Amino acid sequence: MQEKYTPGYSSNATNFMSKRTLDTHGAFFKPYLRPGMKLLDCGCGPGTIALGLAKAIFPGMLTGIDREVSQIQIATESAFTQCVSNAEFLQANIYALPFADNSFDAIFSHALFEHLQEPTQALREMWRVLKPGGVVGVRSPDWGGFLIAPSTPELEKAFSYYKWLQQQNSGNPNVGRELRALLRQSGFTNIKASACYQDYEPLSEITEYLAVRIEASAKVDEAVEKGWTDERSLTAMSEALRKWSQHPDAFFAQSWCEAVGQKG
Repeated sequence: MQEKYTPGYSSNATNFMSKRTLDTHGAFFKPYLRPGMKLLDCGCGPGTIALGLAKAIFPGMLTGIDREVSQIQIATESAFTQCVSNAEFLQANIYALPFADNSFDAIFSHALFEHLQEPTQALREMWRVLKPGGVVGVRSPDWGGFLIAPSTPELEKAFSYYKWLQQQNSGNPNVGRELRALLRQSGFTNIKASACYQDYEPLSEITEYLAVRIEASAKVDEAVEKGWTDERSLTAMSEALRKWSQHPDAFFAQSWCEAVGQKG
């Protein structure tokens, strides 16, 4: 299977990811940050978390990488707009980082590993460019810990379908629970793992993101052409998500797992 970033880079997806900040999605790593350090953010996306990291380590230097050039452009523009002078953004591949051995004091990665076909390969590359004694912090969701209410068959089908799409794209929706093991297998020590829940308010933010991506799968993934589903089912799933978001009792919480390890 070919590895693909399931959320894609539509304006809808980018806007959804842009809501994330260091305080909301990277707080677990803040105790490891210090002024003056050299920090790498792998899979920085639109850069909203990365810019928070840059501010936390000023006057140190933050380097953000992403394989998608549109995300690099957005992050670079945001750094300029916010007058963040100690951040740079480069297009790069996580499996072949364009940096010398022992280049960074710390490495951060958020919501990347659930999309990787070879997570240990990526972590070993991160280990290579990390200085001895440096720390790595990774965070990913785990789709095995959702809290959904009230549920319906079509709603459950919608979540299952999105999860299945990610698996078809060579991702692992349950990688969160495996982060500790992946770090250990990649050579990191002194590993600390934790987990938490994120509840969405307003719920329409995530349901609209999921609905749009499910609808787009007909074209993006050729889902109908490949016989994975049909247009009627796609419509029913997206409508179920949108209807659910307006229910007065609707609640959705997503489990996130994080792990921090050290290069000995």
